[in-house]
Amino acid sequence: MSALVHLAANTLSNSKAVALYVQYASTLVGRDKACRFGQYLARLLVYVLSRRLATREKAPGAGVGVGAAWVAALSKTQAVLSTTRKVMRSGKFVDFARQFARILTGAASTSSSLQREDEVVRTLGAVHKAGMCVFMLADTLGLAHSALGLVRLRDAPRVARLGQRAWLAALAAQAAAALYQLHNLRLRQADLDRVRRHVAKTAGSSGNDFPASVGARECAAEERAVAAQRAAAGRMLLLSALDLTIPIKGLALVGVNEGLVALAGTVTSLMGIQDSLAKASAAVQ
Repeated sequence: MSALVHLAANTLSNSKAVALYVQYASTLVGRDKACRFGQYLARLLVYVLSRRLATREKAPGAGVGVGAAWVAALSKTQAVLSTTRKVMRSGKFVDFARQFARILTGAASTSSSLQREDEVVRTLGAVHKAGMCVFMLADTLGLAHSALGLVRLRDAPRVARLGQRAWLAALAAQAAAALYQLHNLRLRQADLDRVRRHVAKTAGSSGNDFPASVGARECAAEERAVAAQRAAAGRMLLLSALDLTIPIKGLALVGVNEGLVALAGTVTSLMGIQDSLAKASAAVQ
């Protein structure tokens, strides 16, 4: 018995998987993404099961008791996870307000010779942080009103709609920043292609391969950096585009299918979990 306990203790203390789990679970973002995945997966399953139940109800003599029980259980799971996430991120608006203030103070302290790209990215970043601040503030107020009863809002639905609009603006700004970065990276790649052709042409005319090899290595390193930045910007654009369906659906701006919204939230949650796992894995190395 003691040998088994000793083996279990060694496994827990030396296992990289356990260390990765502890590191992941210790972060607020990691826990939030895990709960978000469960929330939107439950929402997706509710949508699928509800459609099946609606089809069965049209068939004579078809039983729907078990399916209805699953829908009720999953709907409760979705609501509980949603409230849990709101509790975990309550007060998060202060962090976004601080980030917004830092962007403003950074813009004020920098010289006027900044490139236009920096100004555009900074402006869109400020819009994103401001929108997320308002969204998180409305989210916290809604939690304090409905679940905790700490405050009394005269028009709670109006506050919720304001938060959804702010979230929509934040995601739109994030998507626009990603598109702008992708555009500039394409221009940068075109410049690199011209430099590579010029280096190859110069080396061919001079007959000296050493400068060409150095220039080729520098171009290759720059191209790898551009490829990494392009992948990051493309991933951010995909995340923003998928998440945009959620406030669009919440505000009833466009008739978005409920299943599509649930699927989009599930996919972006998985992407967020992947990012958090990558950071946790780097921290435990």
